[in-house]
Amino acid sequence: MQPQVENVAKRKGESFVVGEYRARYFERSWHYHPECELLMITKGFGVRVVGNHRCSFSQGDLVLLSGDVPHAWFSDASFLEPHSEGFCESTYVQFDRSIFGNRFSNLPEMQPIQHLLDKAKYGLTLTDSASGALVDELLSLPRRSGLDRLLGLIKVLDLFRMHEYKSILTDAYFQDSFIAKSGRVRKVHEFVMNNYMNDISVQEVAELVGMNVSSFCRFFKKMTQRTFSQYVKEIRIDYAQQLLLLTELPSNQIGFECGFSSVAYFNQCFKELSQLSPLEYRSKMSGALDLGN
Repeated sequence: MQPQVENVAKRKGESFVVGEYRARYFERSWHYHPECELLMITKGFGVRVVGNHRCSFSQGDLVLLSGDVPHAWFSDASFLEPHSEGFCESTYVQFDRSIFGNRFSNLPEMQPIQHLLDKAKYGLTLTDSASGALVDELLSLPRRSGLDRLLGLIKVLDLFRMHEYKSILTDAYFQDSFIAKSGRVRKVHEFVMNNYMNDISVQEVAELVGMNVSSFCRFFKKMTQRTFSQYVKEIRIDYAQQLLLLTELPSNQIGFECGFSSVAYFNQCFKELSQLSPLEYRSKMSGALDLGN
């Protein structure tokens, strides 16, 4: 599944985002954004996916990620059952490292935090439960504002680094991830994710990254081990799978919603990539969020 690009919208007068999430299940899809993210699960359980790593999560799960690392928390299938009374909750902070400014971030006192954020490229999670001080400080951020909130973020990061933590990803992930390896490919990926429902020509994408068509096709195949047309097809089928699972739209309509020009071609591409027809896929996977198992 290809990660979606998420736009992190800050409110006026704020340099970073602090939020609390509460719903029957975590609805956010597999995504990434340029901002760092610190997220703590305060209720719920399921599967956490960061880059190419997956593991179970439960209440107290705390993760620090640098920007552009794909991630998602998928609730257990029990939360999706029609009569489930369970809820999932989290508290999160999303921030750009630039909010600390060059001079401030280069102060000796800030170096441990800068080192922590450098390592967050790999995704960091605590090896043991978070201390009460860290939990209290993090959970208080949504009710703070102004300079007090910014100082609270610095305190949270400082408390995090004082815990024992481990990396989630390895260097091998970045060697294999074409999105992480190339700014041009990431630019193409973001364009396709935002326009997959429309006709996309190789010409316009090549121009987007300042290349001619033949050079772009060779470059893209080298970086991703797939042709551009195959890549677009995979993204469209990813979205189709999500719509089949999360909506009751007819499969024919889903095909058109995902950019396919005909029902026959949609069905052909879907079966080619999923080994099932759209209706077979919906029937088999209904009630669960599929990650390609």
